[in-house]
Amino acid sequence: MKDGRPPRCISCSIFRREIEALQSSGRLDLSVDYLNSMLHMAPARLEARLGEALTEARERQADQDVVLAFGDCCSHMEAFETEPGTRRTEGINCCEIILGREAYRRLRREGAFFLMPEWALSWKKVFIGHLGLLGPCAKEFMQEMHTRLVYLDTGILPVPHATLAEASAFLGLPVEIVPVSLDALLHSLLQATHAARPHARD
Repeated sequence: MKDGRPPRCISCSIFRREIEALQSSGRLDLSVDYLNSMLHMAPARLEARLGEALTEARERQADQDVVLAFGDCCSHMEAFETEPGTRRTEGINCCEIILGREAYRRLRREGAFFLMPEWALSWKKVFIGHLGLLGPCAKEFMQEMHTRLVYLDTGILPVPHATLAEASAFLGLPVEIVPVSLDALLHSLLQATHAARPHARD
């Protein structure tokens, strides 16, 4: 941190409610700007918007250290995270960041398709609007690679049982609700925060 000033965080909105809960509880003291999680459906747009957000953060305050709360979500993410004074949360995607590596890999091996709370509420927009999956092809597509839907219940919102049941019927997969603490997310954010400053600036 430069002169004791904490970094600024640029986060995917998939984490908004969870980060706000950590802030409200006093466990996280970090200013955060959010980018819409639906940008993931157009990686080039996400990349462009993330580049703009990094520029904006440093225009507001010279030499601003930045934490990126993202997975490996666009082709030039590595270039962004290796800029001086920039660090990214560890994990290939939001689900690994919120679960931690071990739990994420175990569930992936078991064939889980993860639903974070924000995306669970938007599943129709993702599968029908963006991916164009309808009727039997939706079930065939999902059942080829997955055994079940896993809803990651972070305890912030009520579990949307009716919405999950609808998604389950449409995609032809059973639903498992997995309670998730915010500890892994907090650890990843704090680790990135503490590591941001050691990047050398010439």
